[in-house]
Amino acid sequence: MYKVRLVSEAESLDTTIEVSEDTYILDAADEAGIDLPYSCKAGACSTCAGLIKEGSVDQSDQSFLDDDLVNSGYVLTCVAYPTSDVTIECYKEDDLY
Repeated sequence: MYKVRLVSEAESLDTTIEVSEDTYILDAADEAGIDLPYSCKAGACSTCAGLIKEGSVDQSDQSFLDDDLVNSGYVLTCVAYPTSDVTIECYKEDDLY
C-alpha cells in the first residue's frame, strides 16, 4: 500500500488515502468518498488530469498524454497505479491546453 496525497488549493482538497499497487488512484479516491473529476475512465481524455508533485505512478494504460506532458509530471488518475508514495495536484485539465 502506498500513501497517495490528493491536493487542490482551488477545491480546498488535501487528503491522503492508501492505494494498493494494483488499484487505479481514481478508483481508490472514489471508494474513499473523494469526488474527483473524470469522464472516460479509460485514459483517453483529460478530465481526470493531475500533476505529480512528488513520487511516481505507472500510467502505461493511458493514451491521451504525449511524452512531453508525461515527462512534465502530468498524470491521468483514472489509469494510474501508484509505484511509491505520491502527491498529486488534482483538477489540472485546464493546464493541458
